[in-house]
Amino acid sequence: VGHSGSKVYLKECPSGGIYVEKVGNTERNLERLSVLATEGYPVPNIILHEKDHMIMEYIHGLDMKNYLIHNNIYQLLNFIFQTLDKFSENSIQKDYTETYYKKLSWMNDTDFPFTKKELITRLPKILPQSTYHGDMTLENVLYSDKGFYLIDAVTTEYDSYIFDIAKMRQDLECKWFLRNTDVRLDTKLQNIQDSLKEHFPKYFDDNLVILMLMRVIQYCEKNDSNYNFLMKEIHKLWK
Repeated sequence: VGHSGSKVYLKECPSGGIYVEKVGNTERNLERLSVLATEGYPVPNIILHEKDHMIMEYIHGLDMKNYLIHNNIYQLLNFIFQTLDKFSENSIQKDYTETYYKKLSWMNDTDFPFTKKELITRLPKILPQSTYHGDMTLENVLYSDKGFYLIDAVTTEYDSYIFDIAKMRQDLECKWFLRNTDVRLDTKLQNIQDSLKEHFPKYFDDNLVILMLMRVIQYCEKNDSNYNFLMKEIHKLWK
């Protein structure tokens, strides 16, 4: 599914009910979901994990595309603020320079409107290391009758809620989660983004959004539709 290297299945229990089965590259999900569950965040229950195989609770609910089509932004915005504010508690300052060089080691300077060094020069180096989700896109938020849930959390060296904000802007600013649909949510997405910017002005950095797009584009086939979409957004954000 996506670019995770995993496969996800919905399966029916013999006794009734549905569960989610994920196969491949699941250790990073196990670690992060376990941490978030222990700290009281709304995540699916892990029913079983062995080797590279995970069975999880199925959350019956709306994805954020359909949620935002039919609802105003305020409940979602409140959930995002509460989550990020809680993530930010008890953080410590960390220098991410080495992380940037390591995570961008694959990068070919000739393919982008900047060199690796130019991008890293613009990125903020000292950020608060904190509790984090790791892939906090709108696609990884669900709404059920019990409220909002965070799904598909991953362990990453981008271990700060600041990268979660940037990852969310991948959908709010670039509309990645709507790339294969005709749905238009521009006003609602802009209002969410404006509120986030007001709440977290210090860390509202377009270069961090570029960094999050780079996480995805490295797994795309060159010049396919996803690659071209991401490259267009990267050019737009690089000023």
